[in-house]
Amino acid sequence: MTPPSSGTGINTSTPLLVADVRQASFFAIVPEPIPTDFTPTWHNGNIYNLLNSPIQLLPLPSSPSLESPTLYHIFVSGDYEVRLFGDPEDVENQKIPVQRLEMRLDVLQEERLIAPQSQLDIVPDFVDGWALSNDGALGIGMMALRSWWTVIGVESATPGAQLEIMEPRFRLAPLQTRVLPLRLRQTARYRSHSISISVIFQRNGSHPIEINDDTMIVNFTIPVAQKQRWDKGGETYKATYHLGSTPSYFMVKAPRHCNPDSAALLALHGAGVEAESTFWTGSIRAQNSSWIIFPTGRTSWGFDWHGPSSVDAWGAFDAFRETLAGQREWKHCSIDDPRVLLIGHSNGGQGVWYHASRFPDRTIAAVAAAAYIKSQQYVPLSLSHGAHFTDIRLRMILESSLQPDDNDLFLSNLGSTPILAIHGGGDRNVPTWHTRELMSTLRSWYPNADARYQEVDDAPHWWDTVLSSNSVQDFIDNTLIRRHSKYPSDFTLTALVPEENGSMHGFQIVEIARTGALARLRVRYSSNTIAVSTVNTRQFSLDLGKWGKISSITIDMQEVSFIRSPLSTLWFTRDKGSWRILEWPQRVRISGPMNRILATSQSLTIVTPQSDFYLHSALRIAHNLLSYLRIDSRIVSDEEAFQLFRQGLLDCSNLVILGGADNLIGQAILAEFPSVIKFIEGGWVIRGQRFDEPGQGIVFLHPHPICSTSLALFVSGTDISGFERALRFIPLRTGVGVPEWIITSNAADLMGTGGLLGAGYWGPDWEWNESLSWLAV
Repeated sequence: MTPPSSGTGINTSTPLLVADVRQASFFAIVPEPIPTDFTPTWHNGNIYNLLNSPIQLLPLPSSPSLESPTLYHIFVSGDYEVRLFGDPEDVENQKIPVQRLEMRLDVLQEERLIAPQSQLDIVPDFVDGWALSNDGALGIGMMALRSWWTVIGVESATPGAQLEIMEPRFRLAPLQTRVLPLRLRQTARYRSHSISISVIFQRNGSHPIEINDDTMIVNFTIPVAQKQRWDKGGETYKATYHLGSTPSYFMVKAPRHCNPDSAALLALHGAGVEAESTFWTGSIRAQNSSWIIFPTGRTSWGFDWHGPSSVDAWGAFDAFRETLAGQREWKHCSIDDPRVLLIGHSNGGQGVWYHASRFPDRTIAAVAAAAYIKSQQYVPLSLSHGAHFTDIRLRMILESSLQPDDNDLFLSNLGSTPILAIHGGGDRNVPTWHTRELMSTLRSWYPNADARYQEVDDAPHWWDTVLSSNSVQDFIDNTLIRRHSKYPSDFTLTALVPEENGSMHGFQIVEIARTGALARLRVRYSSNTIAVSTVNTRQFSLDLGKWGKISSITIDMQEVSFIRSPLSTLWFTRDKGSWRILEWPQRVRISGPMNRILATSQSLTIVTPQSDFYLHSALRIAHNLLSYLRIDSRIVSDEEAFQLFRQGLLDCSNLVILGGADNLIGQAILAEFPSVIKFIEGGWVIRGQRFDEPGQGIVFLHPHPICSTSLALFVSGTDISGFERALRFIPLRTGVGVPEWIITSNAADLMGTGGLLGAGYWGPDWEWNESLSWLAV
């Protein structure tokens, strides 16, 4: 790094770097010479080459010289897999794989205190002057420099409209990028092609809860697309909604004729495909009377349509139903049916299998093209370096955390769902074996399943008519016509994480008995009698309204007497070996794996002790979550969170608590809701075993102190290097096995999972779980 020459006008304070590192997993900047006690800070790269990502700002590990050039080393970790780079014969026209990484580092020369980040703006199309949104969702991307800033107001001269801030005290940490969530309330049509918004900021100084009188107004101008209302069919529009308080967009394609009785199509894109690309929205024919909704899954890769991406998919569909029903001019085009026909390609095809098998009662039919079964069979773990060092019991626990993503384990839930599975015979990205095995497994459950397989000779991974052929359209038309079918007399419902599973024929598993293990209900129906056999199930529900007249219910050969309630839903629980009916469902704990912390519609709250180290760590977490999953993060001090907790004002957002004994709210939560893990000075204790050696780190889930539907995630280390290792276990991508708690050491640098010191799941009441826990003792 060369110092600026005099008179350049560049600020000579310690510079910030603007990093654009694509298709690398991690990178670190190291000074020369390397200090003896130096611990590198590992930053996540943009491994998926995501478009419209937030700017990544990095402080240098040491200040450069103002007199002469300063040398820094850059270390880069790059992963190769077919998902990232495609088959080399297709992409590079050769058999030898090629890994292409891009890196650009610049010195930040902009010194605006608040910098617009327009690539993150969320704006709906305006149709005949009305925002295509159920709640007027708008988002303004922005980045703060140097200080803490709080938004205290917004103003706009937009005629016939009012703006509201969705988060009352929206705050930016220094160097943080967020999307300001706004609600636009219209009382008249708006025809202009831009919206001018003035945002009023108040500086908090160097401390997040320090208030002073320093205010500033920043003006933003947001382009608006004005479109005419659909009349011919096939027009595409961008719609928005608030996922919790976070603005999100999705695309829709209008039908040729409006019919509220017609069900919609929910179209799931492949990896790396933007929902708004005309390539994607044009790949499915406009329907006669069905809308097509194209959700983003949060980003073009998202979470492989699982967890947070699934929340967005259903959220977009439900929001669009509200949008049409809530506008007088659009009500005749509304969607009455809460179910969908799922359709998708590649990663989206896998997402179709996922959603159809997890939410069978919301799925009319499924069209899955070029789908893979699960990530660990698409990108196998058999060549994992850590496998050479890892105890078989530990491997079992780590791999069990991947079970919720294993589509093949949940195919029992598709006995009544019409399925069209398509695959190109020449697919070198996802081999035909995946779809063949899915179909074979499904027929093992139900030999007469309404499922057909179409393999197109020599066709590649993608071809132009894969989702628009006559056979696909015929399947769509026929299944939408006969979408009301009788329930079978014998079926099996499978679940693992109840929060990620819906109902099947009115039955829903609400709580499992042993965390981390599959739960099943086998249901037999005959002559108005229902007989249920259970496996690993503690609580389930039944919507009697879906079954008509039922005279008796038997569970595990025990007859359970019942009276129809006005709500028609019964909740059953197993208590001391026998089943009984509850008036209301019992409170159940949210079960892991660790990526459950991401499956939320709310912002995450990252709680940091008062230090620059923890603040910079929180900024890295917030940047990664926004980049990979468009999950918003609020950064608060442990002092502020502690005060809110004591006053009963802490909200229900999931918590990420950094540090151990040095975090005020973390210690308060563990004092009020004890854990197996006990923090001590410089480490922690588990069941009498101390962990206080250099380089050790721990990450674990814990119940939220206020809300039973939320979680807390603790991240700590015995020192800086241990904390750095722990940070890398915060989930961002699928296919990474992290259970509910995990302990790492410096040996993991060379041995991967072989350097872990412990991992496992908690019991039903967050107690020690002997059968699904492992410690290196």
